[in-house]
Amino acid sequence: MKSAKCVITEIQNSTLYKNYEDLNDFLKLFSQTHQKVIAFIYQKNEILYIACKHNAGLQELKRDSNIKNIKDLLKMFLMARPNSELKNASDIRIFVATNYMKRKIKMMQTLQKERETQHIYYEKSSGKFKNNIKDKKAFEIFEEIRKLIIASKTD
Repeated sequence: MKSAKCVITEIQNSTLYKNYEDLNDFLKLFSQTHQKVIAFIYQKNEILYIACKHNAGLQELKRDSNIKNIKDLLKMFLMARPNSELKNASDIRIFVATNYMKRKIKMMQTLQKERETQHIYYEKSSGKFKNNIKDKKAFEIFEEIRKLIIASKTD
């Protein structure tokens, strides 16, 4: 069985990860406002696809000046990394990722509901109490409760 270090090294050396790393580094070249508008980017065949989070982002990125800036950023990126997979990108297409955003919003809502339903309980007892119970089973149960209280206090 491989160790976690070997698996991580193998993933980092794979071509799929290198392509992802290139796309991620290229995305970091964008301005902060454009990064907030972009959901993700990917390359398929010779086309670089940019997915926006909403329609306003699409309108912003589809302006002629921004398309020219994206192409200039791509040229600069390719000068720095001539062996990048992005060198094959000859066209840029921008679209709104509505289904992706719907799933992401739904997932965030379910996570928030789960957080709201989880009750955080802080133990007020210190576990120092007399156990005067005569029944042996009940006595052992209360001793287990005492151990759990003391263990929760040490965490």
